[in-house]
Amino acid sequence: MAIGDHKGLGKVKGPTPQAASRLLLCGLLFSASALQAEETTSDAQPAANNSTTPKLATAPKLVTLEQTNQQLAVLIHNQDYLAAYQLAKPLLSLYEGDPSFDFYYGFSAAQLGYFNEALFSFERLNSNYPSVARYRLELARAYYYLGNYDAAEQQFLQVQSSNPPAQVQQTIGEFLQRIQEQRQAVFPSWGGFVSASGGYDSNYNTATDLNEVDLLDGLLTARLSRDQRAQGSGYYQLRAQGSYISPLTRRSALDLQLGASRKDNAADDLFDLDNLYASGGMRAIRGRHNLRLGGRYSHYWLGGDDLLSELSANIEWHYRLAPQWQTQASLTLSDQDNLRNNDLDLLQAETQLGAAFSAEQFSVQFALVLATDDGEQDYQARDTLGLNINAQQLLNIHNSLYASLILRDYQFQGEIPADNLLAGGETRAEQMTQAMVGYGYTLLPTLTFYTQLSHVQYDSNLPLYEYDRTLLEAGVNLTF
Repeated sequence: MAIGDHKGLGKVKGPTPQAASRLLLCGLLFSASALQAEETTSDAQPAANNSTTPKLATAPKLVTLEQTNQQLAVLIHNQDYLAAYQLAKPLLSLYEGDPSFDFYYGFSAAQLGYFNEALFSFERLNSNYPSVARYRLELARAYYYLGNYDAAEQQFLQVQSSNPPAQVQQTIGEFLQRIQEQRQAVFPSWGGFVSASGGYDSNYNTATDLNEVDLLDGLLTARLSRDQRAQGSGYYQLRAQGSYISPLTRRSALDLQLGASRKDNAADDLFDLDNLYASGGMRAIRGRHNLRLGGRYSHYWLGGDDLLSELSANIEWHYRLAPQWQTQASLTLSDQDNLRNNDLDLLQAETQLGAAFSAEQFSVQFALVLATDDGEQDYQARDTLGLNINAQQLLNIHNSLYASLILRDYQFQGEIPADNLLAGGETRAEQMTQAMVGYGYTLLPTLTFYTQLSHVQYDSNLPLYEYDRTLLEAGVNLTF
C-alpha cells in the first residue's frame, strides 16, 4: 500500500508549518523504494495484505487483527484519520505491539494532533525496528510538535545521515531550520515554584568536632565548650521563587526572578538562616549563541539578625556545539558586605567555564571555577580553584535520580595576624568536598516528592577550621 498525499495534516491542532505536510511525502518515497528492501527482511512495514501481517496464535485473533489492519489501511488511504483513530483506540489493549496496527494508530493520532499518543507508538516501533526510516521520521515529527526539539533534531539527523532521497533531505532540512527558529524565539511567560522540606543536619553551626585546640603554637591548650563544637539538629526548610520573561524582540527578552528561603533548626534559633533575593537580566539569542547580562541582590539573616548583603553583576554565554552538547562560560563580579564583621567584606571575581550534555533521559553538566577576592584584610581573602559536576537520570515518567559533586581548593592571600592566639602567623590553605545524591518521584507534572543525602568534608592546615557536615532531607516541590 502506498500512503497518499496526507492532506489530513490540516486537522493538526495549532499552526502547522508547510514542512510538516511535505514530511508525510517521505512515506511515498521510502515505501516505494528504500523501504521495499526492508520489507523483504522484516515485518516492520505496515501493509494491508496477508503476506506481511504478523500471524497470531489462534485463528479468531488472526482474522480480527487482519481485518482491523485492512480497514485501517483503507481509512488512512482515504485520509479519514478520525475514523481510523476511533477504530483503533478501543483495540489498543488487544493489538498494540503489532507493527502494522501500531503504525496505523500512531499515524492517525498524529494527523489529528494527538502527538502524545502517537509518540508511544512510534517510540516502540523505532525501538523494535531501528532500520525503518519511516518510523524514525514519524517519531521525529511527534517530538517536534510536542516541543522536544533536541530529541526531534537527533532523530532527523540520524535519518539524514543515511542519505535518503533528495525530497526527504529537503523536508528534514526544513524541519531542522524550524527547530533552530523555535529555539531562538522568545515568548512571554511566567512561572515559579514553592518547596517545603525537613530533615536532619549533623553540624548546623559548621563547627569543628575537636574538644581541644592548641594556643600559642602549642604552648597552651584550650578546651572548647559544647556550643563551640559541632551540633546536630532537625530542621525544616521553605523555599519559593517567581519568575517572568518579557520579550523585547522575537530573539531577545528581559527576565526577572524574586525568591526567598528559610532554614529553621529545631535545637535553637542562633543559626536559623533566612534569605531574600531579586535578580534580572537581558537575554539575546543569535544562531547558536545565547548571551545574558544580569544582576542580583541577596540579603541574609542569621538567627534573625542581619548577616550579609551581596550585590553582583554577571555575563553568561552559551553556545550549542551539537544537538546534545553545549558549552558555557560566565563572569561574575560580586560585592559582599558583612554586617557583623567589616574584616569579612569582599569584592570577588569568579569565572566558570564548562559544558553540558543532554540525551533523551540523561544529562550532565560540569564547570571549572576560578575566583579571587579583594578583601579589607588579605588574610580573609582567598583564591579559589574548583569543579562542579551535576548529573540527572530519568528512569521513567515518574522516577528520577540526580547527583552533584563540588570540589574547592582555597588558598588564602595573607597570614593571620600575629596577635591571634589560635593561629597567629599562619596562612590558611583549605579544601572542600561536597557530594549529594537524590531521588525524585513525580506524582503530577507540577508535583514532585524528593529525598536527598549530602555530605561536606572541609579540610584545613589549621585543625580549628576543619569540619564534617551531613544533611538528610525529604520534601515536596510544586511548580507552576
